Amino acid sequence: MRRVFQRLTVVFAVAGLSAAQATAVGGVFEYEEPSEALLRCLSEDLPVAVKVDYPVSDCDGGSQSTFYLKVTQSGAEVSGRGDDRFEPVKLSPRKLSRAEGERILQALTRAMLRGETDLSCSGKSANYITIVEWACGAVETKRGIVEFRAPICSLHDGDGTDAMGSYARAIGVRDVAVKALRQAHR
Repeated sequence: MRRVFQRLTVVFAVAGLSAAQATAVGGVFEYEEPSEALLRCLSEDLPVAVKVDYPVSDCDGGSQSTFYLKVTQSGAEVSGRGDDRFEPVKLSPRKLSRAEGERILQALTRAMLRGETDLSCSGKSANYITIVEWACGAVETKRGIVEFRAPICSLHDGDGTDAMGSYARAIGVRDVAVKALRQAHR
């Protein structure tokens, strides 16, 4: 298991995925607002490496989960760890078809671009935090990082919406990562 994590660290170090890639402004990281132009390389420039961190901070201390996806001309690979209290998932690198990897990339892109609406409980102290980092392209590598936050306030239906139909990208992207991890784990 240790070798797997060392290999993933090397893969993402080579791809350049690191919070250090974010623009530092006065010691604070500045994340770009996602746009179709910013995310275009995820669908056009293989290979693509994506890392989704989705910690949850709550009164019980929270959890730390990470999802990795790599899509190349010849296929895809998914791995990660989901620290859901009810259904924890730990997945060593699992091979997928290129088409399966591209479907996950499309779902992540849709979740990042979907417009947000105010959740019915904004202002809560417990939060979903989702950070997406990526690197794409073989010749000219393009990198990006975005962060989303949303209060934890009500049950959501698995696509980032709450009972009132409000949408939060932090939850939507998290849901895509959780679903992909669980499906690959089966």
